[in-house]
Amino acid sequence: MKVELQDLSEVEKILKIEVSQEKVDEIIQKVTDQIRKKAKVKGFREGKVPIYLVKKFYREEIEEKSIAKIIEDTLEKAIKEAKVEPLLRPKVEELGELEEGKPFNYSVLVEIRPEINIKKEDYIGVEIERESDEINEEEVDRILNEFKYSFSALKKAEKDEVIEDRSIAVIKFEAYDGEDLIPGHQAEALFIDVGTGEFNEKVEKELIGKKEGDKFSVEVEYPEDGLNPLLAGKKVRYQIEVKEIYKRELKDLDDEFVKSLNIGFETVEALRESVKKRLLEDKKRRNEDRFRERLLEKILEKVDFKVPNRYIELKLYQLIDKIREGLERDGFSFDKLNISMGKLRERLYPIAEKQAKEELLLEKISELENIEIPQEEIDKTVETISKNLRVSLEQARGIVYFNILPKKLAEKTLQFLVNNAKSIKKEN
Repeated sequence: MKVELQDLSEVEKILKIEVSQEKVDEIIQKVTDQIRKKAKVKGFREGKVPIYLVKKFYREEIEEKSIAKIIEDTLEKAIKEAKVEPLLRPKVEELGELEEGKPFNYSVLVEIRPEINIKKEDYIGVEIERESDEINEEEVDRILNEFKYSFSALKKAEKDEVIEDRSIAVIKFEAYDGEDLIPGHQAEALFIDVGTGEFNEKVEKELIGKKEGDKFSVEVEYPEDGLNPLLAGKKVRYQIEVKEIYKRELKDLDDEFVKSLNIGFETVEALRESVKKRLLEDKKRRNEDRFRERLLEKILEKVDFKVPNRYIELKLYQLIDKIREGLERDGFSFDKLNISMGKLRERLYPIAEKQAKEELLLEKISELENIEIPQEEIDKTVETISKNLRVSLEQARGIVYFNILPKKLAEKTLQFLVNNAKSIKKEN
């Protein structure tokens, strides 16, 4: 076997492989024999078809399976011979012609880990701003006040009553691009909680002061980078008719009201303390996430390295897949929401690239600091995966080493960096 490595970039290589005629003939013969055992040709019993007829009638299958087998048998050896460590599974770039009695040539794209030159002082003792975890009473009051709206009774408004902030407006609407009706953007009876911005802030602002039966139009300009191609970059005209108005019958936020909610609290004070505790937990989590994000950003500013395009594409696919799963759980899809996949990819690409860089950076630091996951923990995880997914220990080990272990190691390394960073209180 002959192997030649060509540079495309510092992280992308083309590995050219020439497989000897002897190896090619051996594999073609084995594949042909396997196919012959099940070959069916009129006039011959199964497994008794002459070789020349098998090669004639099953030529494409023989070629396809032989090439796959050649690559399976030689690629790993070629990679070791070339002394490269792929970051991803090599991608076949070119296949030569397969002929008996001749060598077979093929080439693969091999992406390797970038060279990351980083010094200890670049990631130890990094100064990072951190927001205060304190919760002010205004935040608590805002959440408590929302309970009054969420659990209020609705009463149909009188004919002469107007829409106010937090009224429920039932509207009929149609959306137009110029004189053309925008597909899927119309409704006979849409309920809007006015003032929340859940539909559209400008439309909701125009609804305030309107009465039942009022008809009006509102123009809304959508940004060029919007994900919905039917709206992106357009000035959309909404034709609106107010069909019904409902007013909330708000109650005082007292102990009696809190008890009536049946959410496990007897007093306003008990509810307030629970809300405050949840807000504090949420704020601590957000601040910790921001701290970690800023820490990685600051370390990345000190190093410069290229990431293989296909590795970024992998992260991009994972991001899109996560969004898809979230939409499906809520009964939606990209198609239903008219989300442009091209624009979504464009918007998510920088995030995917950043994630790819962060993962490679953390991997490098874990190597420099000898950060590892104890073998005992790995073995326990393998056993758990095997039991929960009902797969063999070998299959579970593959899942753990490919999907779970890298994430655990990255998390452990990131926590190491957090523990060794200097937190500076951010001034408000």
